[in-house]
Amino acid sequence: MKTTPHASYGGGVVALLLACTFWGTTGMAASFIPEINPVIIGASTMGIGGLILGLTALPGVWMVWHNIGAKSLVIAGACGLALYSTVFYIGMSWAGVALGNVIALGSAPLFAGLIEWVVDKQRPTAMWLGATAITVVGGVLLVSGRNFGEDGRGVVRDSAMVVAGIVLALLAGFAYALYTYMANKLMKPHADRPQGLGHRPVISTIQLVSALPLIVLLVALVIVNPGQFSNVPLAIPVMAYLAIFPTAVGHLLLAVGLGVMPASRAAVYTLFEPVVAVILAVIVVGEVITPLGWIGLLIVLAGLALLSQEKRSR
Repeated sequence: MKTTPHASYGGGVVALLLACTFWGTTGMAASFIPEINPVIIGASTMGIGGLILGLTALPGVWMVWHNIGAKSLVIAGACGLALYSTVFYIGMSWAGVALGNVIALGSAPLFAGLIEWVVDKQRPTAMWLGATAITVVGGVLLVSGRNFGEDGRGVVRDSAMVVAGIVLALLAGFAYALYTYMANKLMKPHADRPQGLGHRPVISTIQLVSALPLIVLLVALVIVNPGQFSNVPLAIPVMAYLAIFPTAVGHLLLAVGLGVMPASRAAVYTLFEPVVAVILAVIVVGEVITPLGWIGLLIVLAGLALLSQEKRSR
């Protein structure tokens, strides 16, 4: 069985950081259409983007879906991705763009490492734990440095809404880790697939399977309230951007990264995404970050730098 050629480790890192740059724009883009239900934004983003990825790689999708033992992994990954896409935007809407991103993506590497530990009985290395701890500390400081009052666009969030948003962001982090773990599992050599499966077919298959219920959800929500787009001229352009660039292109780049490194390590690199999101939240959205928060941002970057030196063997 032929597999998609894997990039070098350095190429995988570059692909992940570029993907994170696209993902970091999602909160900023969604902030331009606050009138639209965040569930609709998530369902359209991952639903349409997933269809694009799947339909442009149908031979690979067919190969993965009919591989022995792959269906259960694909479905589990698709459930994680579908859950992530629905709760992530709600978490950002309630907790704020900066905080929602930091909690969701900042918790993903911890969940990914725990999943590998529990399921594969594979303990993480000391350096991985150190890099993750540093990035988490940076994320905590970033959260502590977030002004939860009125932002630059006049949005006021009470403490209960922020707490609920944080809980949903944590759920999104677990769902994202489940998705990347299952994708990575399909790419690795196994008794049923000695050479593993190509990263592009695997990601496209999971995306397509997750897109089907999301499209159904999107159609149902639009039918319930068909006029919600009439007074929001930016709704269609913004959701089209989210579906094409952060979703279709971004997850294709994620596939390249997962093809050369384990899910736990890839998840820590994705902490660059909240860094981009925080900067855009401050500059474009108008959210306020205190000096303590900016220190946390620098610590997150330090954790990423440490991770780049970690050579975890399998």
